[in-house]
Amino acid sequence: MIQFSANLSLMFRELALLERFDAARAAGFGAVEIQVPYELEAAALARAADAAGLPIVLINAPMGPDRTAPGMACRPEHRDVYRAELARAAEYAHALGTPCVNVLAGRAAPQERETCLEQLVESLSLAAEVLAGAGARALLETVNPIDAPGYCVPSFELAAEVLARCDRRVGLQFDVYHAARLGLEPDAAFARVRPLVRHVQFADAPGRHEPGTGTLPFARIFDAIESSGYTGWVGAEYHPSTARTADSLEWLRARSPDRPS
Repeated sequence: MIQFSANLSLMFRELALLERFDAARAAGFGAVEIQVPYELEAAALARAADAAGLPIVLINAPMGPDRTAPGMACRPEHRDVYRAELARAAEYAHALGTPCVNVLAGRAAPQERETCLEQLVESLSLAAEVLAGAGARALLETVNPIDAPGYCVPSFELAAEVLARCDRRVGLQFDVYHAARLGLEPDAAFARVRPLVRHVQFADAPGRHEPGTGTLPFARIFDAIESSGYTGWVGAEYHPSTARTADSLEWLRARSPDRPS
C-alpha cells in the first residue's frame, strides 16, 4: 500500500503550522513534509511531530537570498551563501530526523546553463556529504518551466544527466504535477526514471489542486507507483480547492477506505 504524506506548507493552512501535525494525523496521513521549516525552531517542530506521531520525511533546503527564485544551488555567485544555508538544512534534518532534503536548483539563462550545471553538480555533491552527516539524503527535483520560467533542470532527462555526474547518494524527487505540466504521462515518466527516485509528490493538473480537480488519472498513476516496488513516501503537495483541507481528501479515502472519514 502507498504511504501518503501531507505537505504542511500547502495543506491545512487554515491552521497554524504547529497545529497542522495533529490535523494531518486525524485525516489519516502517516507522515508530513515541510517546504520551509526555518520559520520556526527545529525543537518546536520536532515536539509537534512527536506529539502527533508523524515523522517529517522531507524538507527543502533554504531557497537563498532571492525569495522569489526556485532555489540557488546552480548559482555560482551564491556559492558561499549556499554552503552556509546547507549547514542550516543539515541542522534541521538532524534535529527533525528527516531523511530527505530537496535541494532546488534555481534559474539559469540559456547562455549560462553549462556554467550553472557545473555549479549544480558541485553543490549537490557537497549536499550529499554534508547531509549524510545528519542522516539525510539530498534530492534534485525537476520543475516545469511553465510554473518556474528559466528553471535550471526543466526535464527528467537533464536531471538524470546531472545525477550521473554527481555524488551517487543524491536521488531524484519525482513530482507528478511537474511531469504533467511538461506534457508527459506521469506514470510512464515515473517508470523511466524509477531507479533514481527517492521521493514522490503529486497534485492534479491543471490547477495544482487535489486529485479529481484536474484531468490526471490518479488511480492509474498510484497503481503504477505501487506496482513499481517503490517503498518511499508519496507526498500530497497541492493547494486544496476547499477552505478546509479535510474537505479535499476524498481521493485519500477512496484509495484507503480504512482511513478516517
